[in-house]
Amino acid sequence: MTIKEFSARTGVTADTLRYYERVGIIPAVPRKAGGVRVYDENFVEWINFVQTLKASGMSLEAIADYIRLAKLGEATCQQRKNLLAQARELLRQKIEALQNMAQQADYQLMSYDTVLRPRTDSLVSSFAMA
Repeated sequence: MTIKEFSARTGVTADTLRYYERVGIIPAVPRKAGGVRVYDENFVEWINFVQTLKASGMSLEAIADYIRLAKLGEATCQQRKNLLAQARELLRQKIEALQNMAQQADYQLMSYDTVLRPRTDSLVSSFAMA
């Protein structure tokens, strides 16, 4: 498959595929004469694997580290698991921050007429005079 065909099949842009290859997220892609990349089914599995890790909240940097460690073998299993745990903790923190934001939005909606609207009107009118 060419990069265009592979991109259409996986939903990953050609630029992203080139970037993944450059930073080691996917292995080097074999090339035909003229430098045209040739993807096979193994790369579909790689992309599915990367998307699975991304879906668990891992950053691309962490995914690259995970793959680098995996290439080093069994001795890195705990380090790889730690990367997954770190990604999970970051997700937990983001969820907590979003819950706090949702609570703030709920408060603003609930107190709009008595708190937020008067405050907004006051601020807007003070700027109009300045």
